[in-house]
Amino acid sequence: MAAEVMVGRRPALALLAALAACTDPDARFRNRIDKGWHRDDLEALLLHWHRHAPRPDGSFQTRFDRAWKPLSQPELELTAQARLVYTFAAGHEFIDDAGYLAVARRGADYLLERFRDPVHGGFFHTVAADGSPRAVVKRAYGHAFALLALAEVYRVSGNERYRDAAQQAWREIELGFGDLAGGLVNECDREFKPIAGGRTQNPVMHMFEALLCLRGASGDKTAEAGARRLGDFVAYKLLQGQGESEGGGAFVPEWYDAAWQPLPTKAAGGYIDIGHQFEWSHLLMTGAPVAPVYAQVAERVLAYALSAGYDDIDGGCGMRAFPDGGRADMRKGWWQQAECMHALLVAAQATGRTDLWRRYEQTQALVKEQLVDAEHGGWRMADALPCKSGGCKDEQPDPYHMVRLHQAALKVAS
Repeated sequence: MAAEVMVGRRPALALLAALAACTDPDARFRNRIDKGWHRDDLEALLLHWHRHAPRPDGSFQTRFDRAWKPLSQPELELTAQARLVYTFAAGHEFIDDAGYLAVARRGADYLLERFRDPVHGGFFHTVAADGSPRAVVKRAYGHAFALLALAEVYRVSGNERYRDAAQQAWREIELGFGDLAGGLVNECDREFKPIAGGRTQNPVMHMFEALLCLRGASGDKTAEAGARRLGDFVAYKLLQGQGESEGGGAFVPEWYDAAWQPLPTKAAGGYIDIGHQFEWSHLLMTGAPVAPVYAQVAERVLAYALSAGYDDIDGGCGMRAFPDGGRADMRKGWWQQAECMHALLVAAQATGRTDLWRRYEQTQALVKEQLVDAEHGGWRMADALPCKSGGCKDEQPDPYHMVRLHQAALKVAS
């Protein structure tokens, strides 16, 4: 049903007509990205994380309170380490004289030396503070970020060691986590035997992201084929389309059973993560060179995210909608606002739609006022804005989502 609805002619035409009504055909309102703010916030984030996170052995302290006091970190976790490798590698592209590439390379070396399983391949979930294996289970989500980190370090450094490591990692990921339906198993044991359980789209999304990065950095046809397989799996298997009467949008549910059937109700644990819809929108738009249909899917997913979860009064987006209806959870978390802005600026620049520029600017104002931490630096770790009502934690969120936002903005603006 999902694929049939996605390619249905009448809903697609209705959506295109709606987009055309909001589009600036002369492109007079393109390039409204606040390049100065994006660069300033990127520099501020990198400055603080560079000052506090690197450890002598190449690993990172990843947990801090708002005032940058280190919090307890008895073990090192793959996702958190890899995200900081990516952060510093991406930062080098725009601030090439701050030593960020050296930090990223040391972090990538640490991933390969300490997290990589020398016997069965892949990466351990956690290692102890001394670098010895701790949790040897293997999770697709963490592997996606390890692949992304290695690909990005190769992209900005040109060092073939990291390209080769990324290509090897993808071969092991595809063999170890790939399932017959076309998606990814969430979790395996050390020998890559799948651990029984449900499925989630989240590792699929970030693996798609990592493969696009590897493809773009290296021209690797294997990475392109992997991105196409995962992208098609989402577009033709997971995507749930809406009819004309519902707006013609489409969404990717969050949780599934072991056969990739979406959990049907809120009571059963089913929901649609609004932040992930915005994330899918910009990733699919970026993936259009792999398959042109992804740009059309991206527009439909963005249409759903705006309809179901965007706050047109105050800006920003909520957390969740539910497959069986009912009121959406419109609490505003920090990372969702970064992904919302990211999707809006990518789509606005591609289409010239003035309504998207308005929302980009509106959400930017919300981020500046509520999330950027002028007192301590970084962003506020908000689960539910505003912070003054107790919806923010006394902890620094990792900078991955913000750096991705600023990286995209600066590239699109140039």
